[in-house]
Amino acid sequence: MRYALGIIRLLGVFVVILMGVFSLALTFPFGGRTIAHKIFMSIRWALLWIVGVKVHGPRFNKIGPGILMANHRSYLDVLFVPTSDLFTMVGKVEVRSWPLIGWAARALDPIWVKRENKQSRTQTRHDIIKAIKDGKTIVLFPEGTSGEGPLLLPLKPAMFYEAARHGFGIYQWSIHFDSAKTGYPPGIGFINHLWAVCSEPRINAYVTVRQEPLQMADGDALIEEASRWWDEELRRTATAHPARHLGYWPDERDYSIATRLSSPS
Repeated sequence: MRYALGIIRLLGVFVVILMGVFSLALTFPFGGRTIAHKIFMSIRWALLWIVGVKVHGPRFNKIGPGILMANHRSYLDVLFVPTSDLFTMVGKVEVRSWPLIGWAARALDPIWVKRENKQSRTQTRHDIIKAIKDGKTIVLFPEGTSGEGPLLLPLKPAMFYEAARHGFGIYQWSIHFDSAKTGYPPGIGFINHLWAVCSEPRINAYVTVRQEPLQMADGDALIEEASRWWDEELRRTATAHPARHLGYWPDERDYSIATRLSSPS
């Protein structure tokens, strides 16, 4: 039964993605960014329905220029950004040159980065700062990598310091799944991961949001407060909705910080 369900869902995912890519590609360069965003929103809800993911939790009442930040589980996370308002993603520069997919991505007007290149990462940071000053809201996952969770991996501090320096607001949200198969640690093949997710009868995603943007002039204090909020929310949701299949994907990374956070205070 699960095998048949997985096959049907995989086919559905690829059909929706193909239709979405063509739709977005057709809007580039003729359509506007707002139209492309609406297409993306339709694609994401169609994908969640096909894969059998039910989303629980609130959405942001309102967002403004700043950074949408969350813990990072997998490539699926961008489907759960809790707002329908326009936002900007950060994407790998290699995608820009891909046929059709590159056109589709460019229609969404992302900020491009070559992650293995230090100079490119620095330039991307400057591009993010400029974009926020121009009134955009940027989606970032400050762990810089994804994993099973439920708690955080060490955070990349750069954008916290930039947010403190420039007075940017951070719109915090968290994501927790009741199946650890959704986690996507390094070294796992995309098709293997997608198959594992699609063959799950049902997955619940629990989203929490911090309605008021977090702003501080001290970067270290900003990191500490942001970590405290994520720790509290992820503890609560993981306790209320324990994840099945813990340890399903092999992961050799050091989770010492997550272990420390999970110990009683």
